[in-house]
Amino acid sequence: MKSNSKYIGLIFFCVAILSFALLFFGVKYLLGNPVTIQNIAAYIILSLIFGAISSTLYFLKLKIMSSVFALGLLVGFIEMYRAFLESRSGWEDLVGLLSLFTWMAIGLCAGTLLQIIFHFYCKLRACKKE
Repeated sequence: MKSNSKYIGLIFFCVAILSFALLFFGVKYLLGNPVTIQNIAAYIILSLIFGAISSTLYFLKLKIMSSVFALGLLVGFIEMYRAFLESRSGWEDLVGLLSLFTWMAIGLCAGTLLQIIFHFYCKLRACKKE
């Protein structure tokens, strides 16, 4: 169990640091917006939330849900960057962050659904064996 807790901390910090770096890079360099202390505090809080969700899913041994959530985060960051680079209407910052949150939620919901389906599939398959 100790090795499992070591990976939980590693997953938490990797996801949190990577999320912070991607948010900071996207807003500062792709959007060209100045980054304030309030922005940095918001990025830290959001990154810690992403890290906490990822490490909690790993701790609960929800591998499918954890993987789909990570995929949702990845697609969310890609879509956020795409929105930052494509749109020049003045709304690209809001659209980009909303796309990140949307894909994160889609990943979490799809992962939950797939994990439930897998759970019931395994229960039914085990019942048929007996």
